[in-house]
Amino acid sequence: MLNKLLCLPYDAWVQAFLPPQEHDAGIDDKAFDGLFDGVPLGETEPKMYDPFVKAVNGAGILADFVLAKTSAKPALDDKDGLKVDGGMYPKDCPAVTTERTDWASVEVFIECKPDNSYDPYDETTKTGFPFADDRRNTLGQISTYASRVFEYQQLTHHFGVVLLGSWARLGRWDRSGVVFSSVFDYKQEPAKLARFFYRVAHASAEARGHDPTATRVVKGSEDYKILQGWAAKAKAYAEDPSLAQKDYVGKQFVDSLNRARAWWRLRVVDDEHGVKEFLVGKPTFAAPGVIGRGTRGYIGLSISDPGTPFVYLKDCWRVVHDRSELEGDILSYLNAKGVKNIPTALYHGDVADQRTVSQDFCTCAKSGCAAEVVVETGVQPMQGGNDVQNTDGNHGESVEAASAESGTPLQEKAVEGTGQRATAGAEAQTTQKKEVCRLKTHRHYRLVVREVGLPLKEFPCGRILVWSIRDAIIAHQDAYEKAKMMHRDISVGNILIIPSTGKDGKTSYQGLLADWELSKRLDDYEKDARHPDRTGTWQFMSVRIQTHPETQVEIADELESFLHVMIYCAIRYLPHTCENVGDFMYRYFDDGLRRGEAEYTCGACKRMVMESGVLKTLSNQRIVFLRHRRAPDDEPPTEDDLHPIEDLLAELLQYFSARYILANGALVQPSRKRFAAYLVRDGRPRGLLSQDPETRTKLEERYELTRTHSPMIAMLEMASDKVAYEWPGPEDRLPDQLKPDYKPNKLEKIREKRSAPDDDAQQRSASKRHRSAASASRA
Repeated sequence: MLNKLLCLPYDAWVQAFLPPQEHDAGIDDKAFDGLFDGVPLGETEPKMYDPFVKAVNGAGILADFVLAKTSAKPALDDKDGLKVDGGMYPKDCPAVTTERTDWASVEVFIECKPDNSYDPYDETTKTGFPFADDRRNTLGQISTYASRVFEYQQLTHHFGVVLLGSWARLGRWDRSGVVFSSVFDYKQEPAKLARFFYRVAHASAEARGHDPTATRVVKGSEDYKILQGWAAKAKAYAEDPSLAQKDYVGKQFVDSLNRARAWWRLRVVDDEHGVKEFLVGKPTFAAPGVIGRGTRGYIGLSISDPGTPFVYLKDCWRVVHDRSELEGDILSYLNAKGVKNIPTALYHGDVADQRTVSQDFCTCAKSGCAAEVVVETGVQPMQGGNDVQNTDGNHGESVEAASAESGTPLQEKAVEGTGQRATAGAEAQTTQKKEVCRLKTHRHYRLVVREVGLPLKEFPCGRILVWSIRDAIIAHQDAYEKAKMMHRDISVGNILIIPSTGKDGKTSYQGLLADWELSKRLDDYEKDARHPDRTGTWQFMSVRIQTHPETQVEIADELESFLHVMIYCAIRYLPHTCENVGDFMYRYFDDGLRRGEAEYTCGACKRMVMESGVLKTLSNQRIVFLRHRRAPDDEPPTEDDLHPIEDLLAELLQYFSARYILANGALVQPSRKRFAAYLVRDGRPRGLLSQDPETRTKLEERYELTRTHSPMIAMLEMASDKVAYEWPGPEDRLPDQLKPDYKPNKLEKIREKRSAPDDDAQQRSASKRHRSAASASRA
């Protein structure tokens, strides 16, 4: 939420979001005098909330709605047990009588705090982001509530109220940011809060944030009968595992018809194909948080095209930029170029004229701005040969990163594929600067693709994990060579698996690389950054990109991201010696080191692993992958106990480690040579490694293997296909070893895409195309 908060005076806030209507012209503000006198102060939250609910409900201002206390029970299918103090609900909603939170029906959520020391917005800070822990906790709490409402409903925006003793603050959330009203004393000025509730209760559904292109399926409707028929098949899939395996798409769709969640008919308007409609249940993937693209993925039952019953429907809020391409157009272009192992685009288009408005109230360049002013700088672009090696302020490029901890200046290094040299420092930066607001305009967008796949995390065994990643790298290579596109968002959620059962009963698998929304044409690498934040998924960014977000993404960065994906899946689902999976997952994938007030750089664990070339914990305990799970009292593993992925990861880590060794000082600076003899490491002077030509040559050869796709593809193919006999079968697949209740005390990181997401946040089931003989593997 940092840099995404704004504040407007109360009157301006109401005028902007809930302006007066004809029906409230005759209401006398004096009629509300003393309305909240019965709300006690200095008491616990429940003692405050009961009389508050009674006061508003008794005022006769809510039309067809009512305030309900919902802190007693969480939503029926809320695995986190999340409850909100209360909210405004339709009168006939069960939440009113059961006091159970209902995220699918709440119109306005209400959170109650004993005093204003819990205020989520701080006017004394430049960004409005509070410093005090209690205030930050409140902001995090209401942000979670808003995120849950957006996940359960089809909304453009949502309203919330925070009571702070006798004070109150109104909030409006959309995908760009949250705009708070100035704080006011609702006991002294009760009409301000009463007016808000009156206007939101009498507003149209669209003004309350409901998306008119999404129709909720109600009991007894024709759509309901269709979905009921599919839901009834759940028993058949449960009783016949072979049916569930053969018809895995139908099984996934039936699983999505969770009766505790709303079912919807969603409309997609395609400029070429017209209006298409789909029935959906619970999303198979929902990105956490409100701010950002808010991607949700659904398995859709096509109403418009009975010949294509199931599709994958992606619903998101794309960032608007004059050079941003629609993902559907990108996919169509890649499909036309013959790029293998990617989804097939069917329909896509913006959803009506729905756009965010929070950014419209940001005044970055003016005095008193509530949003951070980002100063963009770029490295002077250079290009040569076939590789484009220029920077645009989004990602790491050809100049290697120095250690953020040491502050060592970057060395002069040849730019890949150019024969030129660039100095990574102030000398290489352009002097032009411009102010860019971090609140971005977003447009609602939907994309439909033909294939429906399984998330990579559902790989049946370690060999298929490696095979699927190999297929995804082939897709990346194809896009780079045939279409001159760089994906720039490699993550565990963007690699999918298509299983296919043949007549012989054997199942083959194809990996697909999905989610091309953040991809970029190589021709655009010379131009200014489209987005001022990092682009990508934090957990899987290369060390270099996390450390230097202002540089361009190279092939080596993307291949390193594929390696991080492999480690991520292996640590969670394969046998190994790591004793604390939760701590390692956080330290390696989610952690970051603070740099300045609002930025984070790569965490210490990932940096240590990539620089040393050894997979180990932050406490220097090496992690070894095994063929079978070990008991605590087992003998130390022998060579025969090692899993085939152990050798594969060890070899790949050596290649990528060479990149960082060369970047971080393999050549001793001349001014330091006199001290080299006194700096001893591993029993010999520190400088000897870098002065050894043979070692230097070996490092350069390894690094060279990370700069093109073919070496890594060949390694993965050799491991998963040529020596398939060495791999265990499905017995090496374990239940998730990351405990669902693991909650590290982690700091919030700032990034453009998904919040360093929860581990499953990146698991998105997107689509894939049919398996080809060239990219199928027999399990």
